[in-house]
Amino acid sequence: MTTSTLESPATSTLLPDATMWHAELGACGLLRVRIDRCDKSANALSKAMLEELERLISEIKRNPAIRGVMFLSGKKGNFIVGADVTEMKTMTGGAEAVELSKLGQRVFEQLEALHVPTVALISGACLGGGLEFAMSCRYRIADDHAKTLLGLPEVKLGLIPGWGGTVRLPKLVGLLEALPMILTGRMLSGRQARSKGLVHDMVPVEALPFVGEQLLRTVMKFGTASTIFKRPKRPLAARLTEAFPPLRKFAFNKAEGKVRHETKGHYPAPLAAIEALRAGFRQSSSTGFAAESAAIGRLADSPVTRECLRLFFLQEDAKKFVGHVSNVPDSEIAESSDKGGHVGNVPHNAAVLGAGAMGAGIALLMAQKGIWTRLKDIKPEFLAKGIATARKLIKSDLQRKRITPLQASDTLDRLRPTTDYAGLKNADLIIEAIVESLPIKQQVFRDLADATSSTTVLATNTSSLLVSDIAQGIPHPERIVGLHFFNPPHQMPLVEIVRTNETSPVALATAFALTQRLGKTAVIVKDCPGFLVNRLLSPYMNEAGWLLLEVVDPLEIDRAAVAFGMPMGPLELTDLVGLEVGQHVAANMYAAYGDRMLPAPLWAALKEIAATEPSAAKSLLIGKGSKKRLNPAVHKAIAKVRGLAGVRYSISTLSREELIQRMIFPLINEAVRCLDEGIVSKPEDIDLAMVFGTGFAPFRGGPMRYAETIGFGKIVEVLEKMSNGRPRLAPSDALKRRAGAST
Repeated sequence: MTTSTLESPATSTLLPDATMWHAELGACGLLRVRIDRCDKSANALSKAMLEELERLISEIKRNPAIRGVMFLSGKKGNFIVGADVTEMKTMTGGAEAVELSKLGQRVFEQLEALHVPTVALISGACLGGGLEFAMSCRYRIADDHAKTLLGLPEVKLGLIPGWGGTVRLPKLVGLLEALPMILTGRMLSGRQARSKGLVHDMVPVEALPFVGEQLLRTVMKFGTASTIFKRPKRPLAARLTEAFPPLRKFAFNKAEGKVRHETKGHYPAPLAAIEALRAGFRQSSSTGFAAESAAIGRLADSPVTRECLRLFFLQEDAKKFVGHVSNVPDSEIAESSDKGGHVGNVPHNAAVLGAGAMGAGIALLMAQKGIWTRLKDIKPEFLAKGIATARKLIKSDLQRKRITPLQASDTLDRLRPTTDYAGLKNADLIIEAIVESLPIKQQVFRDLADATSSTTVLATNTSSLLVSDIAQGIPHPERIVGLHFFNPPHQMPLVEIVRTNETSPVALATAFALTQRLGKTAVIVKDCPGFLVNRLLSPYMNEAGWLLLEVVDPLEIDRAAVAFGMPMGPLELTDLVGLEVGQHVAANMYAAYGDRMLPAPLWAALKEIAATEPSAAKSLLIGKGSKKRLNPAVHKAIAKVRGLAGVRYSISTLSREELIQRMIFPLINEAVRCLDEGIVSKPEDIDLAMVFGTGFAPFRGGPMRYAETIGFGKIVEVLEKMSNGRPRLAPSDALKRRAGAST
């Protein structure tokens, strides 16, 4: 990243006591403002930093020697990451949030109104309030670094842009481009930002400060930079939509309908953003700003916003290794961490064994993040498919202008296919992602033990086998760890890091460092069947199989789950992972945990039908949208199970609340068991894992937070009632203890 300033003698310093806005005035009249917050590792805008910027703007207004202002970051990897959301923790209510919103709007208006040209030189993350600041500058130039991303992600925190973003973004990129950016928090690369008109140019990293200076000199000489930049022309449809009120109304209504359909009304922030955009578009800035501030005040008091912010803080805390694990001496953990709790042992050379979709995806991720990666498989044709998968993903990123052609070429250069173990002695970490067979994995790990250094960390991506079983008999088992990526690895944000009783803190720290380099959220879990996410998901999905035997309307099971806030129902999720995979997992969980994981008899009945009618029993559901219905083969299996001698099922119409209790409460019951067994170190790990690994209703904060909200005592009471005739649903002793402790 570029952080150097230009070669020009400084004649004076503005705000000598500055914390964030370090301004030096050169002899030529150019004011270079280095954005470098002294008290934080990232540039974030707090109330104090906004007030400091306001003082700087006042100094600029008073100083006739200043002819142009150039803002550039002094921190690698970020320009301005947004508002300092830690201040939200101490806010007493919406009124305080409104005042902060008005402060930012006022300061950025003053910046926008400066009589001298201003340019934001964007290198690294330029998000939220950072982008709102940049949009208040007269010019914006971004570089082509992979970490340079521009966006307004406030909606992900349950908020909306509050410092003028809903007013300025539509003016720069158009209403039709601004709507999805604000409503989804989508971020743009420098290349994408230039194509949409959000920035005036995108240049190589090394050229950024020099282009910025040239721009200001041109404006100072000619009064404009129109000779340098050619703004992209918006499509005709976009211009017509903005020009004609009926088309604008249609665009807003369509966006609102899409939001309501996707969020099921659970998230107020996107709807508040539409309301603010409606109020401010083609109106005075003051009208738009007022709508923004009012919405910020309402959202700051929303329970949904509090849960979204809590998850954000948990995600930030999860980036620190120290205190992330239990049952490991702090002295040993500290050996692998820096003073801030971050791990420094990032792998530089790595390998992935297995060129299937998962293995190729993981290898590509590492190559994209600058890690030299070997992709190994036993046959050249398998490798060819893996490389083709990687090329397809890179091509998609190129077409969407997420990366440059040079970045694509560099990534492929770092990805090296091979059919042998040569060169693995130099690898810092190797990930095995081959077929889920214990004997085969054990043989591969024996081969790796011979082919690698004794310090090379060996990781398995297994999802169904115990890491300790794979490590059995392997020399130096302390270097073996689980790295469970979720499919597809380039999209799913969670990675479970699995530690055995022998895994060393160094191996754990190396695996953790890799997840941070890849931009993943990591949860460290103790080795056990199913690890954490699959173990908790099993009773939820298995209970759906039992419910199919009892309910009148099978589709109501999925409807209840979606209404609760899950991204999809358990029936649809079973079809997504594959019915055979689901049956296999259910059998494994039963073998590991006994009667509480007793598989629904429906699964065995479907397996019998599939033996004679393989094409008929491939899924639980058929059809799409309003035509979705239960597979006739499933109806056949249900009838078969219901007709078994000596077995009676009470067929009834359960309420959605009852359906949720049947599915979610067993999940919580198992989650408390995991805490009791030390599978994870704290309840927050469970919430993070389930939200980022399964999409568990984020606005509810995760299963443990949800349990706290409704009360552990109530969960015990309901489970005891439901367990009558269903012993698998009986509340655990751990849950009863937690209920007793919370009263």
